[in-house]
Amino acid sequence: MSEAEYNRLLVEVSLACAEGVQDNRRQPAQMLSMRRAANDNQIEWPLIPFPSGWHAS
Repeated sequence: MSEAEYNRLLVEVSLACAEGVQDNRRQPAQMLSMRRAANDNQIEWPLIPFPSGWHAS
């Protein structure tokens, strides 16, 4: 690889990695809102302990 090819490669890589306008664009409000799960019935489930002698991993 010649020095000219190497310099061209460096320029191309720096252009590809450069921060563009699209990188700083704000996400639409639709994307920022929390989505509800399809099975969310808005009830907090109680904590049911394991029977004695049982273990979870």
